[in-house]
Amino acid sequence: MATEPDINAIADELDSVHVAARKAFCERNIEAYQNFFTEDLRYVQPDGKAIGRAQLMRDVSKQLAQFKTVDSEMTREFIAINDDGTVTQIASQNGTYSVSVFVVFTKAWKIKRRGRYTYRKTADGWRICDVEVLSETVN
Repeated sequence: MATEPDINAIADELDSVHVAARKAFCERNIEAYQNFFTEDLRYVQPDGKAIGRAQLMRDVSKQLAQFKTVDSEMTREFIAINDDGTVTQIASQNGTYSVSVFVVFTKAWKIKRRGRYTYRKTADGWRICDVEVLSETVN
């Protein structure tokens, strides 16, 4: 008889993945950051447009090149194991980004994003295979 997967252990693993992904993101290491997503990633933006991993990484690279500082935190609201063995969580992400304006001044943005993130277990560990941004606000 197969044992049921331990959702708490999986949540801990996903938290470790997030810590490593956040580090790569904040260090602007796109090569490392892209490895947290499967090659067949489907990323649905707030406008409903779906893009793949290559386009997402181009977009993230362009955004990170503009910012002086970046930071991001994620809070899990819900997690479940799907019938196909993937794991889905609903999470809120809060990001703070700043740019230098006229060398002396800094302008900051706060982005709050809520999304559905689905992870697939690969030979390299849990990787995000599907994202649907449910809401996004920029202040």
